[in-house]
Amino acid sequence: MGGHENLIRVRTAFEAESEGHGLKGVMGVASFGSVMNALLPIQQRRLRELCGDRLQALLGGGSIVCVAYAYPEQAILSIAQRLDEGYDTASWNLYAREYHRLNRALNATVQRLAAETDGIAMPATLDGVAAKIGHVEEYYGMAVSHRVVAEQAGVGWRGKNELIVNPMYSCAIRLASVITDLPIERTGPSAGGCGGCRSCLDACTFLRFKDRLANYREQCRRYITSLGLEGDVCGKCVKACYRQSVYSDRFRL
Repeated sequence: MGGHENLIRVRTAFEAESEGHGLKGVMGVASFGSVMNALLPIQQRRLRELCGDRLQALLGGGSIVCVAYAYPEQAILSIAQRLDEGYDTASWNLYAREYHRLNRALNATVQRLAAETDGIAMPATLDGVAAKIGHVEEYYGMAVSHRVVAEQAGVGWRGKNELIVNPMYSCAIRLASVITDLPIERTGPSAGGCGGCRSCLDACTFLRFKDRLANYREQCRRYITSLGLEGDVCGKCVKACYRQSVYSDRFRL
């Protein structure tokens, strides 16, 4: 099969998985080399470890398939609802539970696509890691950035909150990836951008002042763990992007 036919085959398998999980989603395909070049050095080492003795063949023409599943709208609307002097955490936990559900669906999907393409599955971001590490930088070498893959695969662009913004689903998506040396047509990199929109920055003090903080991601990690929700989630910036951004009239979950 040629690259276009393989793209159709992989996309058909992804669509079957999406339907089976009852989720909306999108996929794209990036050049392995372009992803490698865009990663932090510590994550480049992790990618080399994952590929093992297949690395040289992958550098010569391999690809990485990015898959994304979108949250249901009610999960996004449940984020940070006010209750008396605080937040309605019972409602907010709907978002946390969907976070776990999307992770499980993504992991099952990339396992299937890895089997379809003789590839290597890279599961969704590890659950529960935020509370187990002492600083966010400890996480950088644990996984390859799905956000870099998504950018290079055309799934979306990097928003001002550093999440991937998809033209249809906003940044209300979760990501996983599959490494493969199967000849497959590429779909990226992403076009588009946030322009002058500041909705996510206005929703979060850490994002708004990220240029003044030594590491705003660490502040974010600490805040997430302080919430005591059923997952390593916050989502305030996600909800703001979906509901208040310059593209809010286009987004549909």
